[in-house]
Amino acid sequence: MITTGKLAVSSPLGNPRDPGTWSGAPANLCAALERRGVQIAAIDSTCLGLHEKVLMAAGNLARGYPWNAVAWFGPARRRRASYVANRAREAGADMVLCTSTLDVPLGMDVPYAIWLDNSWNLYRNGRTAPSYGTRACDEIDRLERASLAGAARVLTFSEHVRDDIVGHYGVPPERVFAVGCGSGDLPGFEGEKDFAEGHLLFVAKHLFVPKGGELVLEAFEIIRRKRPQTRLVVVGSDEIVARIKGRPGVEAHGFVSRERLIGFFHDAAMLVQPMLADPWGQVYLEAMKARALVVSLRVAAVPELTDNGRLGILASEASAQSLAEAVLAAYARPQGELDNMAREAQERALRHYDWDVVAERVLGALEGVSGRWRVS
Repeated sequence: MITTGKLAVSSPLGNPRDPGTWSGAPANLCAALERRGVQIAAIDSTCLGLHEKVLMAAGNLARGYPWNAVAWFGPARRRRASYVANRAREAGADMVLCTSTLDVPLGMDVPYAIWLDNSWNLYRNGRTAPSYGTRACDEIDRLERASLAGAARVLTFSEHVRDDIVGHYGVPPERVFAVGCGSGDLPGFEGEKDFAEGHLLFVAKHLFVPKGGELVLEAFEIIRRKRPQTRLVVVGSDEIVARIKGRPGVEAHGFVSRERLIGFFHDAAMLVQPMLADPWGQVYLEAMKARALVVSLRVAAVPELTDNGRLGILASEASAQSLAEAVLAAYARPQGELDNMAREAQERALRHYDWDVVAERVLGALEGVSGRWRVS
């Protein structure tokens, strides 16, 4: 694939080249695109100063909108749009790939595409929806619709988000592509795994409850009553560690080194992560690469990642009993059956969600975009 033109990549969460920005997704994509000869200009659109934020918060209050959500509303969007457009022009970029709808250069004569893990509509109607009020939510939806309508291409992590962009927001399907997202840098597991001896794993540096932490702890009590040798390893915040430390069968850790984290994944029989609202979940891909079976819910992108549950274990409902039954049923299955599932899941993660593969899909989606940007 040959590209002509320069691509700017923007993020309202920080420098797109910083591995700490948006779980490293922009940085990994930039690197993969550069390996294909694409010239990249990174734009950090965290450009709002404190004084601006205070004025915008006051404006929100005057309009009856939440004061602490200025990024979603018009003034902040317009400020970021102008900033991104100016930086793109200065860099000589022919197109901008925005990693959010919040900083798109709408109406700025700079062509742009958007790469999304979720839509506002799905977030608004999800289990962890914000309590902004109907009027504010409708205004955000209107602004989202305009941002999406102005995009030359909309790229989504998953098919279920693509369906919502087309179905709810009315973006023509020929402009919307599910390109995926790569996984982190934890290496894949090689060797033999004893699933009967392996522990359960739960990982959440933040958002313990939305990521299913309380549900896992409740389910683990049920599991231990029927299978007392089962162990649960939790990697989370220091606050969570202090709260759950000392529970029977639970090993809780705060910050751990990369080497220890790799060991926790590689030694795990299952990643039990029933996330209630996460639209994607890179942790699932890390588990699949580690040949730890994914135990989760039939929500968001999980069915897609696990081939509709064929390469994972999806509980029937978001309850401790259902989750415990799913884990116990998995432990009861033959070792060879679990090993085959884990190996196929690993192969799927490595084949479909490698960053170089994702970069190829992104370039394919951008092919044919009008202007000076060309992919052939």
